[in-house]
Amino acid sequence: MGFYFKAYTWRMKQWQWFALLLALIVSPPLLAHNVYGSFTQIDWNNNDGSIELVMQTHSHELETKLSILSGERLSFLEDADFSKLQATMSLYARESIALKIDDQLINLDYIGMENQNQTIFIYMEANWATVPKRIEYMNTMLLEELPGQTNSVMAVVNGQRRGADITQSSGPADFSF
Repeated sequence: MGFYFKAYTWRMKQWQWFALLLALIVSPPLLAHNVYGSFTQIDWNNNDGSIELVMQTHSHELETKLSILSGERLSFLEDADFSKLQATMSLYARESIALKIDDQLINLDYIGMENQNQTIFIYMEANWATVPKRIEYMNTMLLEELPGQTNSVMAVVNGQRRGADITQSSGPADFSF
């Protein structure tokens, strides 16, 4: 009886270790949730009298939206698609991004975008010769499509930094300098 009991206990311990290992392997994906976001840096450039925006976002999220807007499947992995992605991004940026400086709505020029290791950098700028006292920024990109999307922004004027997050339930980021 002693041998049977020891073998049974050993098998139970094996089963418990297997169950624990299986739980550790399976549970992280079950507990994880998707986090979506972009980051924009707004810089006032005193040297050339301009306001410059650089936005970073993930290629797979933006790729899907741009494909829907263009009416065809586009990929950042295909060099042949890049000009269509550029053109569609230019239109999408104009409808999704709003910038006010000192209560004046600014017409941003879309400069272009580039793909660096699945991170998309989007560049925009406008002329603005005087030091901004107030910047309001709204970025609605992917807010409707991706629950939990957060579009973070940091504005820099004369070395002073201000930051905020834009979500589906928030309004524009508003910074005073």
